[in-house]
Amino acid sequence: MSSVNLLWAIAAAVGGAYVVGVALVHLAHRWGHFMLDHPGTVQKFHVQPVPRVGGMALFAACVAAWWLVPEGDARRILGTVLVAGLLALGIGLAEDLTKRVGVLPRLLITISSGIVASLWTGIALNRTGVPMADTLLAFWPLAVLFTGFAAGGIANAINIIDGFNGLASGTVTWSLLALSAIAFHAGDQALSVVALLVAAAMVGFMVVNFPWGRLFLGDGGAYFAGFALAWLCVELLARNPQVSPWAAVLLCAYPSIEVLYSILRRRRQRLSPGAPDRAHLHSLVATRLVQPRLAQLHPSLCNSAVSIVMWAGALLPLVPAIAFYRQPAVLLPCLVG
Repeated sequence: MSSVNLLWAIAAAVGGAYVVGVALVHLAHRWGHFMLDHPGTVQKFHVQPVPRVGGMALFAACVAAWWLVPEGDARRILGTVLVAGLLALGIGLAEDLTKRVGVLPRLLITISSGIVASLWTGIALNRTGVPMADTLLAFWPLAVLFTGFAAGGIANAINIIDGFNGLASGTVTWSLLALSAIAFHAGDQALSVVALLVAAAMVGFMVVNFPWGRLFLGDGGAYFAGFALAWLCVELLARNPQVSPWAAVLLCAYPSIEVLYSILRRRRQRLSPGAPDRAHLHSLVATRLVQPRLAQLHPSLCNSAVSIVMWAGALLPLVPAIAFYRQPAVLLPCLVG
């Protein structure tokens, strides 16, 4: 792919997300009040109604980028993200617009996105760096199910951390840029380009979202972004045997650890894993660190300051993932740390 074509595709991704995002904001406030997310529930920190259909802008931007990518591996990979990710986007948008879709249906549909992508491409997660697990994953149906579970897990993890302006979108952007760097160093230009284009779409959305919070990703956007990150990690491992599976795990480390800890915490408290609360790490950073010190700021800016603090934590695992992507003996201790 020529540098000129790449620049046009990046511009289409950034500009598409921004233009569609601004249009959605105006549409929601004038005629689409059903699109608005109102403050008041325990896990929400915004103070005014905000459209939560940013997933539409993100998807539209990726379609625009796909349209400008020449035929080849990059177009095929991005096409898979769009086709299979449409399931995750759709079930999330259904919840965004109706507020009536349960946790289990959303989990199952996001898992289905991973299964569809695996069956569509013939690619599945069949290596984890754990010999016993890799033996089991040599059985194709099991590898497909594991791929779906991993993709659905990351999609839901991104949704869980989507609590402040720019937190989820910024986290996914940094992870995609790190994935692009790893793919580039591994000699996989096509995958590097796709990760860069999806990151560009996220940046276009963030121009509308950060720092004033005029548009939210919503469940649809969080699920689609999380699925895109997860599937590109699957492609990274399938296309580049020299890349350690632990590098892919580190690319998703912050949201994955957050969701696993949340499940364990809620089970200990005898609560449903899907029950909302204010005990996530980003919530604690907000209520105990940022808000007491920045109370004089506008609420939206205080909200966004939480994301800036959390980005530092999200970036930490990406450094060893890029620097040591071939060396599991280094990556695993970093993950534990």
